[in-house]
Parts: sequence; structure tokens; C-alpha cells
Amino acid sequence: MSAAPEGLSFEPGRIALRGVRFLLVRPETLVGFQKAVEGEAGDVAKRCLMAGGTDGGGRSARRLCDGGLKGREVVEAMCRMGTEIGWGRFRVEKYGDAGFEIAIEASPYAEAYGPSQKPVCHFLAGVARGIGEAVYGAAVAAEVACASAGAPACRFEVKKS
Repeated sequence: MSAAPEGLSFEPGRIALRGVRFLLVRPETLVGFQKAVEGEAGDVAKRCLMAGGTDGGGRSARRLCDGGLKGREVVEAMCRMGTEIGWGRFRVEKYGDAGFEIAIEASPYAEAYGPSQKPVCHFLAGVARGIGEAVYGAAVAAEVACASAGAPACRFEVKKS
């Protein structure tokens, strides 16, 4: 097991990474919420989870941009952070002026969701879109492969729009 990420702090009732507050939640809890919304409202769950991921991922990526990082540096830093906070093992597969691809092995969302015929990591797709918006100004994102559907890793394509 590796050491805790640099900049991780704990105080009663608060966890932060480099000054940004985080919340420890079991993936099964989030997936339980996702499945409940899917059962009640179908595809609305996907749109809502993507919107939340876009907001959170965009905020973090813009903070990195404000700190002086640009383009690929932002994408790579966000991937390191995703790995550090336990959201799976992130890696940048491709990067260019028109878009990028991220692969995530051991996605906690896919593991908690279980087998599915279609991608289920909507929140992570939103995070990828938020990163793309911070880097390109506007972006679209899609999960093109998911471990829940049998892929070896979840894969996200982000395209500048």
C-alpha cells in the first residue's frame, strides 16, 4: 500500500486534499442512489450524474488552470488526483488539440454496480467532460467502454466542441 497523497489533511468532521474538501462515501452508496433514480426516472439518472461530475471535475480542473497548468498537464494532474483519492487507476491514453481519452482501471462505480449491458460510470464521464471544458472551453464526453459491461477498463472520450 502506498503512502497517503501529499496535501491530505484530516480534522474532526473534515477531510481535505490540497485545501479542497472531500467526502468519503462507499461506492455502493452512490450506486444505490444511481440505481434508485434509474428505476424511477430512467435516463435522467445518467444526465444528472454527468452534470454533477461535470461541475466537480470542472471546478478542480479550472483550479489547476488558475494555478498555471495548461492542456495535457491539467488532464494528467486530474488523473493523478483521481487515482490518489481512490476513484480507480487513471491514465491518459491520448491527448491532442481536438480531445483526449482517459482509461480507468478498477472503477469503484463499475465494481459496485455489477454486470451491465451498457456503461454505468456516468459521474466519471461527467468529470471527464468537466476537465475537457476547463482545457478546451467547451467539450462533450462519453464513456465508450465500461468494466461493468466486460471491458478491461472504463474508457472515456472527450472531444472539444
